[in-house]
Amino acid sequence: MPERSVTAIVVGFNHANCLGRCFDSLYGSTGLDRLQVIYVDNNSADSSVAATSWHEEIQVVRNPDNRGFATAVNQGLAMASGRYTALVNPDTAIGPDCLARLIDHLERQPGVGLVGPALLNEEGHRQISLAPYPSLGVFVRGWLGRQPPVAAHQQWLVGAMVMAETELFRRLNGLDEDYFLYGEDMDLSYRVQQLGRAVCVEDEVEIRHTGNPRWHPERLVRVYGAYMRFAAKHLGTGRRLPLGALLSMLWLARGGWAGVGRQGLREGLDRIWSTRREQPPRERFY
Repeated sequence: MPERSVTAIVVGFNHANCLGRCFDSLYGSTGLDRLQVIYVDNNSADSSVAATSWHEEIQVVRNPDNRGFATAVNQGLAMASGRYTALVNPDTAIGPDCLARLIDHLERQPGVGLVGPALLNEEGHRQISLAPYPSLGVFVRGWLGRQPPVAAHQQWLVGAMVMAETELFRRLNGLDEDYFLYGEDMDLSYRVQQLGRAVCVEDEVEIRHTGNPRWHPERLVRVYGAYMRFAAKHLGTGRRLPLGALLSMLWLARGGWAGVGRQGLREGLDRIWSTRREQPPRERFY
């Protein structure tokens, strides 16, 4: 029988307030032959690294600067020894059988490449776990409350926690490092589907995910820029241009409302449309 071993990769940047809960929940996992936990710290200024001392088994990578989520995950993947790898956000807490049940799902359904649990906020309400790929039509229908059912291959898995075979992650060369933060999960889902594998949520497995309800202007630019980067890589000009026009209007409206000046608005537009690799933020906004 194949080994039921998991490598859990956690990336942190000033997440000391939640890392302890995340690590405790991982080490409470049952039904596994082996668990490897890798923590990659992106030069936190708080006591994030100290939170790893509660569990001596954690393998810690300390970066001298903030290298972004995708790059840090890939550092962890280079060290992964489990048959399966789970990417786990630091602001999550999983149940004892979560990892084992996600493995069960992958073993029962070999056509599935990437699986995640259902996400709950701290009050126990469901968060979005699967989302349609970005387009002008998707956004407009969403605002009108007329979003029709979306086919499975047209949705991506929100990456608060996802699991796949380690071999599959490596076949894909890990996450795309052009995404500094946001969009890398959407890109990963798409590339898994391009290999003919499905992405899905195991609805009967639920985890807590704090998330971030605040929409700082820097976050807006990075999210909108991630949509545009994804569209440039995978969706073609016909879908990228109308999407970009919509996101530009949204940025000008929301950024202006948030008090961003003219120069900042222009810089934001340039970054949203750019396909250049994203750079680290000047300050924490997430």
